[in-house]
Amino acid sequence: MADDIPLAPVHAAVGARLRAIEPGRAEADMPAPDGDVDGALWLLGDFVSGLAVTSTLAAGERITTLRLTLHVVARDDVHGTLHAVGCLDERSPEVALSTAVITDDDGRTLARAHGRNAMLRDEQAAEYRTATPEWSRTARAPHTLVGDGAAPDPEAVNHAAVVQGGALASLPARALADVLGGPPDEATATFLRAVPADGRTVRTEVEVEHDGRRLRSGRALLRDDRDRTVLTMTGLRYTPG
Repeated sequence: MADDIPLAPVHAAVGARLRAIEPGRAEADMPAPDGDVDGALWLLGDFVSGLAVTSTLAAGERITTLRLTLHVVARDDVHGTLHAVGCLDERSPEVALSTAVITDDDGRTLARAHGRNAMLRDEQAAEYRTATPEWSRTARAPHTLVGDGAAPDPEAVNHAAVVQGGALASLPARALADVLGGPPDEATATFLRAVPADGRTVRTEVEVEHDGRRLRSGRALLRDDRDRTVLTMTGLRYTPG
C-alpha cells in the first residue's frame, strides 16, 4: 500500500487503489466513471468486501465469492471519487460474510454490498500471480471490461487470473436494466464458475419475472460459449408512484 502497487490487473485498469487495511477491514477508492455508475459499484463493492475477508487469511488460504448482493441507494450526480469501506461480519472455518459501504466525496452513501465467500486451502493459492501490473494512464470505465457476446478484456482479471466478480456481475446487471426500465435497485449475483480471460466469450439471457406498475423484477443468466451457466442474477427496481 505504501508503494501504491495495484493488487490485480483489474484494479490497475480502473484505478481502484487500496488506502488502508487491517484484519477484517479494508478501505479503497476509485475514480467515478462517466456513464454507467453501477459497473463501478459492483467492482468496488466486490473489491473491498473480499479484502475484508482475505485480510484475515493465513498463508496458503484463499477465498472464492459465492454470492454478492448490491443495494443501490443513489446513483444520480456521481462524480469525483468513489470511496469504499469493507468490514468482516462473520467468519467460520468454511464461510465468511462481509459488507462494503460505498460513498461519494460528500459522504453520501451510494450503495451497500454484501458478500458471501467460501474459505479454501488448496494448491491454487500458490499459483496466484506475482507480477506487478502497471497503473493505466487513464482509468478504464468498469462497464467496458466485459461485453455481451464478447471475450472479457484480459485486464479484467484478479490475482487468480480469472475475471473479477464485480466486473463480471456488471454485465447481467446491465441486461436487467434493459428490461426493468432502468438499473436494478437491488441485485444478487451467484457465481457458479470462474471465467478466465482466455478469449472465450460470454453472453446474457434475461427475462422479466414481474412487470408491475411500480415494482419490476427479473432474472438474468450469464453463459459461456460452451453454453455453461457461469453466473445467475436476480434483481428488482421500484419506481415510487
